[in-house]
Amino acid sequence: MDDNRRVIGLSLHDNSLFGEIPPEIGQLSELRFLMLYGNALNGEIPPALGDLANLEILRLEGNDLSGEIPPALGGLAKLEILRLEGNDLSGEIPPELGNLASVKTVRLHGNNLSGCVPSALARVYAFSSFGLPLC
Repeated sequence: MDDNRRVIGLSLHDNSLFGEIPPEIGQLSELRFLMLYGNALNGEIPPALGDLANLEILRLEGNDLSGEIPPALGGLAKLEILRLEGNDLSGEIPPELGNLASVKTVRLHGNNLSGCVPSALARVYAFSSFGLPLC
């Protein structure tokens, strides 16, 4: 919590959590990190996570998340780390992810993604997909 008693981080990794990620997390306007990796979460990534304007770290790897990567995540201007690897995500990598100006790490391997990698992500220091061509 910050000085105003607002939640600035959720670190619930490796806790055997299951079920879907509640979209209400998108209402935690001061959230800086969301680490739910290494659980048994399923369902889709809620597009409401794109409302977390202060988010710097989003780690959802190692779950059973499905569906497409929400384009709304591309609006997270302060995001530095995006780790979604090791899920069951499908579809194309949204071109909006190329708008992540502060991102330093993007890991998407171990999913069922198709298409191509937005060329703007080629600048990311630690980008890993799985051999998709650049757009």
